[in-house]
Amino acid sequence: MSLPPSRQFSSQPPEPPPATTYQLPPATTPPPPVKRTAGSYLNLLLWRALLLQAARHRYWLKGAAIAYGIACCCLFGGLAVLAAATLNNSVSLFITVGLNQWLPDLAPTITTLITQTQTAWQLWHRWGLLIVTVSLGLSLWLKVVGLAQQIIRSDGDLASHLVPSLRQRLTTVLVAGVSASLTLLALGCVLMAMPVSLQGATESPLFNFVQHLFAQVLRWCLAASTIALVFGLLYRTSQKSSARATPILPGTVFATGIWLLTAGMFRLQLGSVMNHHWLYSVMSVVLLSQLVLYCCTMGLLLGGQYNKLVHRYFPQSRSRQAAVQPPPAPAFDSFRIEKPPYR
Repeated sequence: MSLPPSRQFSSQPPEPPPATTYQLPPATTPPPPVKRTAGSYLNLLLWRALLLQAARHRYWLKGAAIAYGIACCCLFGGLAVLAAATLNNSVSLFITVGLNQWLPDLAPTITTLITQTQTAWQLWHRWGLLIVTVSLGLSLWLKVVGLAQQIIRSDGDLASHLVPSLRQRLTTVLVAGVSASLTLLALGCVLMAMPVSLQGATESPLFNFVQHLFAQVLRWCLAASTIALVFGLLYRTSQKSSARATPILPGTVFATGIWLLTAGMFRLQLGSVMNHHWLYSVMSVVLLSQLVLYCCTMGLLLGGQYNKLVHRYFPQSRSRQAAVQPPPAPAFDSFRIEKPPYR
């Protein structure tokens, strides 16, 4: 009786199962670095992230606080300039020329006020007014610059930066002094010195037109370069020590563009506002000035966030994602199976 084929024994050993070989995953080459181009700054995702960050950190409230502080600084600065005009005739002449250029209807009133103050107030009263207004203006300006630096540095979260270090305080003092000096220099050169140099007009209409056009272009270029220097200084000193690679040029150009746009609109509206009653004109100038300051402070805060987003989305020297390293080959020789002792 023979066994069935399935129960028959073969003299040949059974074939071993096919060995499973471990194959390493293919090594992925890192993508090429993402270079910044002109289109990178106009990316819709970048601008959407900028608006979301501004809404998250409530930049409209913080910008209003900074704008109100700058308005108070301008008030103290104006009083200091009037006090200096009562002490020095050269300052009074510069103020008169600048007002005739920008606010011709208000120039006689300011000139009369300076003359009455010179005759009614004593010398030490005028010196006291100058010292008090300069002290209050500088202290408030120092606080405004420190607040702007904290907001730019901390992305709007001030809870972890309430107590700045000694180095940050010294930097704030230095930046406040330099920015105030540059702002006063720009105002003095643009509003005062240039109209004095352009008083000698000729009878040639073409020469007068070219001279006026050159003066306007020089005025706005000087003002824009000074404001851009102030913005860049604020952005550079507001960065953390671990974020020195963050660019400052995109935000500086962005904030300076907003300042030029708002200042140009303010200059256009100023001529139509000054044709009305003096009380209406003064109130309109105050409201327009506050609106311009608010737009400029919003541009400053948005420019600081724009620098960080450009560095995050379009780094200059990094790839879009880190290079994926392949996993190491498993060393099967290192595995050891411990058998329990035989009992």
